[in-house]
Amino acid sequence: MVPEISADNGIIIVTLPRRFDFDSAPLVEKELRPVLGQHPERVLFDFSKTEYLSSAGVRVLLGASHSMKEAGGTIALSSLCHQVLYILEIAGFTKIFTIYETRDKAIRHMKKND
Repeated sequence: MVPEISADNGIIIVTLPRRFDFDSAPLVEKELRPVLGQHPERVLFDFSKTEYLSSAGVRVLLGASHSMKEAGGTIALSSLCHQVLYILEIAGFTKIFTIYETRDKAIRHMKKND
């Protein structure tokens, strides 16, 4: 349930758990806090392992987005399954987040903005 956090060419990559919900969201938030406290320029949330997203998970994403914007950084999401993408679409959050089809495409695009 704990996210995997890694880096690739200055991009912090957060691979989210299978279920990003009420149970896992506090753990993800706890792991993110020190990472975001270092004010990274770019953070990518990788949903490749995530099958379910609840409002608790969305709240964590919105908080991270707010922190990143305040610090002048950028945030993106990648590899969303249809169900997770649908949840973000009906909530109107696809207008807030930059979403990439794959992790590789996200990394390529985020590196171009150097």
